[in-house]
Amino acid sequence: MHPIERLRYVARAGSAPDRILVAESLPAFGAFARKPQMLLVAVRQLISRQPDSPGLLALGAHMMHALDPLEAGWDFSDALNEDRTADIAETIAVTESGGTDVIDSIASGRTSDGDIEVICPLGTTAWVEQARSAGRSVVIVTPLGSRLPPMLWASYLERIESSDGQATERLALDMFDDLIGPEGLAATTTWSPDCPDVAEIARL
Repeated sequence: MHPIERLRYVARAGSAPDRILVAESLPAFGAFARKPQMLLVAVRQLISRQPDSPGLLALGAHMMHALDPLEAGWDFSDALNEDRTADIAETIAVTESGGTDVIDSIASGRTSDGDIEVICPLGTTAWVEQARSAGRSVVIVTPLGSRLPPMLWASYLERIESSDGQATERLALDMFDDLIGPEGLAATTTWSPDCPDVAEIARL
């Protein structure tokens, strides 16, 4: 498939998992690997067509920050495929059933003020309040590729606010007791971004 056609295919893929969007776009980006300006344009255009995907923002940041963009892209894609966050979350949900509620996040990020925010499905606040009133703890799932640094986070928020995406809530990370990520169950204070903060990728 021609690189441009592949990018159009990914752009029309709807709400596919980030690991699929990333893996499917990389062969097309390979055609521009030795042409940084063309690669940047291609990455930014795809991000604009998939505004709900934090993983594509992280992919673009890894590629534009690296001396070998394509190698950095494939390394990130491999890491997404090997991420066991969802498995860890499922295990905790089963073993701690009744004592801990596990909530999925769509994305999370650090603001320019240093606070950490989380985008969750609409209704999460009510869920947390109900769990707390029943004496249960609440943990938030933050998989690899969904945790963004300040400039990329601001860019992501602006994109989803102007898109026709799903109904969501924007909450403070410290609203939750702990987080689940690639590192397993950990304190919310251990949260860290998955990629460098690259202004060229963040710019709308």
